[in-house]
Amino acid sequence: MTINGAMDQDQSLMWHGPAWFAGRASPVDAGVIPGRPPDIDVWNAFQSSLDVPKTLPSVVLVRLGAIPANIRSGFFEWLTDRLAGFDCEVPVVWLADGQEHVPDRPRAHAVVDDQISAQALFQRICFLQRSLVRFDEARLRRLVFGRVPRYGTAPHNSGTSGLLVIGLGNRFVEFMQAGGPKVEVIGAFNQAMAEDYLSRRGFDAVILDAPLSDSLENLRQLRMDARYAMLPVLVFAQSQIDAGLLFDAGATDVVPPDAAAPNLQRRLSVAIRAGKRRRLSDRMLAESHTWLMQTLNDGGLAGDKYAQYLDNVNRSLGLRGLTAHELHLLPEAKIGPSGAAHAPADHDSTLLSIADATSREEDLICVVKGIGPVAVLKSERGKARLQARVHKILSHTIL
Repeated sequence: MTINGAMDQDQSLMWHGPAWFAGRASPVDAGVIPGRPPDIDVWNAFQSSLDVPKTLPSVVLVRLGAIPANIRSGFFEWLTDRLAGFDCEVPVVWLADGQEHVPDRPRAHAVVDDQISAQALFQRICFLQRSLVRFDEARLRRLVFGRVPRYGTAPHNSGTSGLLVIGLGNRFVEFMQAGGPKVEVIGAFNQAMAEDYLSRRGFDAVILDAPLSDSLENLRQLRMDARYAMLPVLVFAQSQIDAGLLFDAGATDVVPPDAAAPNLQRRLSVAIRAGKRRRLSDRMLAESHTWLMQTLNDGGLAGDKYAQYLDNVNRSLGLRGLTAHELHLLPEAKIGPSGAAHAPADHDSTLLSIADATSREEDLICVVKGIGPVAVLKSERGKARLQARVHKILSHTIL
């Protein structure tokens, strides 16, 4: 499935719950979003033995250096218990320097340098929210649509857990130790070698250990390729100025050169876990897309399957206070009295191509028997964009 570049880089929150924070406030300005509940200082709530509202948070943001070492275990146990009360995942982000002890629980979705800018941090939160919705969508499609017999896996998604190191740094042995025995660590001296490895097998994460100019160029090349737009990339930086440039260029995390071995190991494990989920989501979404295209040979997706999907997706999104945005791509005037869509097959294909190019992989694009081409989008902004594109095409097309 094709992802429109502008759509994929569109940074906005999927849901607008209060941020839970400790040590550093959320980069989201509560005054910008009308009706958004106030953020909650969970460190203050823990110290004061207060409970927190049950409203689903948009993110849990903890600056590890702000939590005294002697009571960290109690705080993280308290936080784990409160997060367990929700029926869906919430992005958990640790802000850390290179020496901090990074806790195992609650399970983090990201570890980032604690000097990250507010803008880069906001983008990271948006990305994590989308990743969770995307993973939920992939699992839901597998549940409703099942497997495609003999469906293969693209080379860039295949293989065991892997970590690709790009650059000529002197930390390769350290990376091998930090990755653990179940992670294959492969080194690439330059971008050309890296691209060759990336095309041959899947990697859960990439480490850039090179001079700033090389790392910036490597990042640019990776983020330009839709296959690697969501690939976790950790970059070593020599200074805080370098870190800012690398975050702006798309780094998932920027690691200081003095990072302690346990700190590096935890940062890598979080990135690798995120990469595994990304690869699994990629495979399931690509497989479902293939199956949906195959249903065109039989007139489209059966109506009962589509209804089952809509019911499940609305229930899943509802846990986050979201709704699916259903869009019939063919005007009602083109639907016959029997409920069947009257349009040439190549016109359906055109509409599907438009929707594919304007939407994201987690948006369902298909033809449904008796309805015609439809799109089920996870973003109201995406619906408006797609409606405008389809209207423009149809206004210049005679069916």
